Amino acid sequence: MKTGNSHYVNPDNYIHVNPGASAPSLKRRKFSASTWGGSGRHYVPFIAYDQAPSTCNSTIPPIRSNVEASMATGCKRDRSHLEDEEPVFLSRDEIERCSPSRKDGIDALREAHLRYSYCTFLQNLGLHLELPQTTIGTAMVLCHRFFVRQSHACHDRFMIATAALFLASKSEETPRPLNNVVRASCEIFHKQDISFLSYLLPTDWFEQYRERVIEAEHVILSTLNFELNVQHPYAPLTSILNKFGLSKSVLVNLALNLVSEGLRSSLWLQFKPHHIAAGAAYLAAKFLNLDLSSHQNIWQEFQTTPAIVQDVSQQLMELF
Repeated sequence: MKTGNSHYVNPDNYIHVNPGASAPSLKRRKFSASTWGGSGRHYVPFIAYDQAPSTCNSTIPPIRSNVEASMATGCKRDRSHLEDEEPVFLSRDEIERCSPSRKDGIDALREAHLRYSYCTFLQNLGLHLELPQTTIGTAMVLCHRFFVRQSHACHDRFMIATAALFLASKSEETPRPLNNVVRASCEIFHKQDISFLSYLLPTDWFEQYRERVIEAEHVILSTLNFELNVQHPYAPLTSILNKFGLSKSVLVNLALNLVSEGLRSSLWLQFKPHHIAAGAAYLAAKFLNLDLSSHQNIWQEFQTTPAIVQDVSQQLMELF
């Protein structure tokens, strides 16, 4: 990936990895530019994987301009609100139709594959670093938010994913040293032990890779307007099912697994956490031939409607 480069980056040229709960932190974390930037670092140039002409801008504009430029003017909602304190949820149609990647010839099906691949990479990387699932999930959501504003053609998704996990580990208060994150990322990306890579790559390859991750971190922060807060469905799911005496059932474990699987989709861009929790509980009950409607007012506890539950559960089903 070369951030703000003059080359189009073909997502097909990246190495793909093969597919392989803890309670979330709900505190809002918004970091200032003074906290993260202004280090005066000199960034080494990124290595471009493809030298085809680019449709990407040579500079990263401010978040408001970036969002407005990224989304088609025909979309129903004002994308400038994406920089507000509270998240703005998009419809699936808006995400698929207005993605910046469309302008670079990447269709919705291809983008779904790219999304799945960086989520698989993140899952493997997070497990390698012994991070909790909540932190891994936060990194996935940060990537989803990034690529709803930026084209896949302009950014190495695995580099963005590595930087997103480094950021998520800090925002979720489960920090890992940058060198450890970079080392694990290299080993997973190249499918080689770090000691062997030293014989295959240039002398300063690790320093270059590290600087690329640092630059990607700054691009993510700029694109997301330093907003790293992510709320997950794990807490409302377990809390509400516990209220109905279902906390120790197979239903809970299956629903939690469905939530984790759902991280590979765009659901976190579309729905509130308790809506995703409701859809996962409904689908888990359906798999187990259980009738949750026998528990009076259970869907009211999730603060959702039948239409939302059906929509979420249908999108979860599509992942299998």
